[in-house]
Amino acid sequence: MVDAFATYENLELRLNRVFTVAERPWITALLEDASTYLRDDVLGLQVYPQSTSTVTLWPDGGRVDIPTQPLISIDAVTRGGDAVEYVQRESTLWVPIAFASPAVTTATRVEKPVSVTFTYGFATAPASLVRWTCVLVSQALLPIEANLGLTAGGLSSVQLDDFRAAFADAGEMSGIALSDKNIALLREQFGVRQAYVVGSR
Repeated sequence: MVDAFATYENLELRLNRVFTVAERPWITALLEDASTYLRDDVLGLQVYPQSTSTVTLWPDGGRVDIPTQPLISIDAVTRGGDAVEYVQRESTLWVPIAFASPAVTTATRVEKPVSVTFTYGFATAPASLVRWTCVLVSQALLPIEANLGLTAGGLSSVQLDDFRAAFADAGEMSGIALSDKNIALLREQFGVRQAYVVGSR
């Protein structure tokens, strides 16, 4: 099950509407789809829910960059099973340099790896992502409830008698999607980086 940023109750509040018991699984599935889109396609970060991961990283001059954010805490840093002292500056750690093979020439020395256990992601979904999740589902509801399916983006007007729908952008904004401007704003807000955690334990 996907951890959605918003619940059907969040959407009910914003739409001033109450979903029936039969509708709630459907709305929850749409909220999960919107959250997956925001998490994977827009941010590429495990923003929520909170999780803990242990990764093995190779220092560069004693520098270790944690490959995810939002970073909540560093829980342990070890090398060969022994605790390692470190200095933390945001998502970068500085550890003592230890070479895997000191006898090798300076130009080809490789530092020993460290294992870092850290907690990342928020305990509660950020308000902006709750809002955007609801917005995405809300904009998908009109075409769905008009039996137009999930891909009727860019809807600009609906005529009730002799049903007619008009699209401002020829359906370019199909399905659950944000504009490029809003994507850029969200990525800036959450400081998107290009390295991600791909597993946890």
